[in-house]
Amino acid sequence: MAIRQLGICLLLIFIAVRPALGQAPGLDCPTTSAGAGPSTPATTEGGPARPAVADVGLAPNAETGTPSDASKEPDTNFLSRAFGLEDSPAQIYGWIQNSYTATPGFNPRNRSTTTVFPNRLANEWQGNQYYLIVEKALKGEDEVNFGCRLDTLFGNDWLFTHDFGLFNGAFKYRGFAGVDFPQIYGEVHLPVLFKGGIDIRGGRFYSPAGFESVQAVKRPLLSVPYLLNYTPFTFIGALATFHLSDRLTFMSGAVNGADRWIDSNYHYSYLGGLSWISESGKTTFNSTLLVGPNQLPFFPSTNLNQVDTLPVGVTTSPSLQNRRNPYYNRSTLVYLSNVLVHNWSDRLTEAGEVAYVTEGNVLGLNAGNVPIQADYYGFAHHFLYRFHDQLTGVFRAEIFRDNNGLATGRADTYLEFTLGAILKPKPWLWVRPEIRYDAAQFTHPYDDGTRHGQLTLAFDVIVRF
Repeated sequence: MAIRQLGICLLLIFIAVRPALGQAPGLDCPTTSAGAGPSTPATTEGGPARPAVADVGLAPNAETGTPSDASKEPDTNFLSRAFGLEDSPAQIYGWIQNSYTATPGFNPRNRSTTTVFPNRLANEWQGNQYYLIVEKALKGEDEVNFGCRLDTLFGNDWLFTHDFGLFNGAFKYRGFAGVDFPQIYGEVHLPVLFKGGIDIRGGRFYSPAGFESVQAVKRPLLSVPYLLNYTPFTFIGALATFHLSDRLTFMSGAVNGADRWIDSNYHYSYLGGLSWISESGKTTFNSTLLVGPNQLPFFPSTNLNQVDTLPVGVTTSPSLQNRRNPYYNRSTLVYLSNVLVHNWSDRLTEAGEVAYVTEGNVLGLNAGNVPIQADYYGFAHHFLYRFHDQLTGVFRAEIFRDNNGLATGRADTYLEFTLGAILKPKPWLWVRPEIRYDAAQFTHPYDDGTRHGQLTLAFDVIVRF
């Protein structure tokens, strides 16, 4: 049985990847890598032990490798039904997301909403995610079984999940016609040591940290908070999930850093965390820790397009570009995320997230290129209220401090308030309008560097299949 499951996984991945292999003339995997400023956004379905908003439901959800809910809903799994896979362990499903974001009162020449992601383009229609998943999910049974997954993302959000070193320069910056494979992994469930056994995953996968997700159907709003935007999105490596009990899960693994493709020059980082669910099931707590080098062995080019597609917090400057980084082994990043989610009732959910990032010996943040200790951190607070099955209201408030400009490029304190709604006229059709206000305390990052604050009016439409 186990050999058969492994064979199914290998066949699914081969079938799904083979068309893409012939489309990779732009593939660039240099031995030197990466740079400064926000990458574009992280988060996660399929990631172990993350209390994300599962399909924007209201119950806390610890995603511990169980089959994704999208593949189980008869009103949304049209593609699996078309292929006759309703009862198969293998599933094919996905969604299409398009959006529009307006900046009332001004139209920035740089087309950017600056700190608002992934709907970064001001006063423009975006084809954000044309997302397809091929998956065989693990089963938490008392026998060995195998799983695998391939996610393909086409659309403007390729910049959201881009790995430095994969398809560098292949797609037009901020363009619609870009592709990424944010998750490519295999995994195995071992019914050993603990009641729930151990799951081991290897490949590329979403970060298990945070409350919201890169995937459009795994977050309550179109735009994401700073705490997601300026943290890791994907990792490449191995991660073990230990199901210590029905309520407590621990994970531990090694990854090659955040948002970067395979490169022999990279040193590995430690990724770990735990997830706890209360006996009532109404409260979840999730903590994630990443420790390791975040800067790159060589300083990347200061080419605008390259800089804006670099991993979050990676620095460069005209005087440093293309040079070896003497502090690579000593620029240790520590990233800690804690999320607490509570269901007050069947209608009301509250979530709070605190994240902290510190990194030592960072070059490129001052005129003299002197290595410094850099930090950024923040707190985000969510309320979700379900008025009825087709309408959920969402309110998010956030404060984010970037002490040295490592995350945003400007040393400042940022505030963000977003009010939105989730309309579901059909289970497969979502419409999410939102009004958001961002403000910087000291600098003028908005409207081509002329404003302290920015109001955005936006909405997206999601069609699931």
